[in-house]
Amino acid sequence: MKKILPSLDLIMLSLMILSLPSLEAPKNIFLVGYLLTRLATEIIQFNKGMKLWSRWDTLFLTIVFTALLSTLFAGMPHLEEWKGYSVLMTAILSGWFLSRAQYSRENYQGLFKLIILGAIPPLLWGLYQYLIIHTKPDLQLHSVGHVNHSAIYLVMVFGASLGWFLSHLNLNKFKFKFSNFYVLALGILSLIFFVSLIIGQSRAAFGVGILLGLLVTYFLGKNTKIKIAGMISIISILMLSIVLKTGVVEKQIINQKANDVLSSREKVWNVSLEASRFHPLFGIGLSNWHFITIEQLRVSVESRGEKFNPHNYWFPGHSHNIYLSALVERGYVGLLVTILFMLFWMKHLISTFNWAKKTSQASYLWAGSLSAWVATYGIGFVNTTFHHEHAILACLFLGLYLSYTRAFFKN
Repeated sequence: MKKILPSLDLIMLSLMILSLPSLEAPKNIFLVGYLLTRLATEIIQFNKGMKLWSRWDTLFLTIVFTALLSTLFAGMPHLEEWKGYSVLMTAILSGWFLSRAQYSRENYQGLFKLIILGAIPPLLWGLYQYLIIHTKPDLQLHSVGHVNHSAIYLVMVFGASLGWFLSHLNLNKFKFKFSNFYVLALGILSLIFFVSLIIGQSRAAFGVGILLGLLVTYFLGKNTKIKIAGMISIISILMLSIVLKTGVVEKQIINQKANDVLSSREKVWNVSLEASRFHPLFGIGLSNWHFITIEQLRVSVESRGEKFNPHNYWFPGHSHNIYLSALVERGYVGLLVTILFMLFWMKHLISTFNWAKKTSQASYLWAGSLSAWVATYGIGFVNTTFHHEHAILACLFLGLYLSYTRAFFKN
């Protein structure tokens, strides 16, 4: 059993990655299988005296423990807090266990490419459903679902794909021969993912996607010509989408004319801000946001001697903000841990950047981690980004890069 665990570990992880945006049931089966094989490996290593521990392990454990406290002491108990806890743990444990894995350079390379290539089939199927047979009202990845959730997933994949392309693009050495056509294919693939953000019509995803594209181009372009050409290309696509009044642009224009630029998100945020007063330390419990009632808000507001206006609140089902979601569902403790996680992640990206630029493999793994960070915490200002498939994807990109740097990073 000990001999087959490493192979079984990689097989389960690979199958989970491939099924993540496409197949719901297999994704869950392979995810559980991966976590169990990793846990078995950790136990064996512990028994052998291999007690590896880092600040990242402490941070992951802190997230697990504080989220458990928010679940045990949920301000609105016996609802869906345990379901919400399991959703969060699915993503966090995926990233944590992966960060502790010890793979070969070829394994890291293969896993990264599986993430990118695995997004192609559900994207093509989603485009077919939306644009050709019209069975979907918007662009969705099959297992990811809702248009905004699929857009978050695609932003991460776009940034990682662009990093993969730029890590191999060298105009000084590039010649049009068969062995280099894969570089052109990577460029086309990145363009397809970027255009899909326009088709998807998620304004936040498109805007953050543009910012991410500019950042990846600036940081990973091998010379000034590539950086300038890349930035001009991204800005040109943006301008073209404005001139042609594509769906995502038209959506923004309509909202502006209706004096509703934020699509009433400010009313959703009012719910979260008021509900965060209910149980400020540990929150109301993960996934319990949609159980908040207008009557609870009225009592809370009027208890302070203020006038209550029900028209200032809207209940779409979740907080539409990763920071307010942490605040209301996990309290001040959850918000603090969320910000700490965000800052640790950013610090790791900054501290390893110069080293990562030295090799193409480290460069695109860095780009994947950066893309997950930007998508999660950028789009997170207007959407609840860290749950289900896109949370797992973010943790996969983070875990891959953490594991790679743990194995090969040299100051």
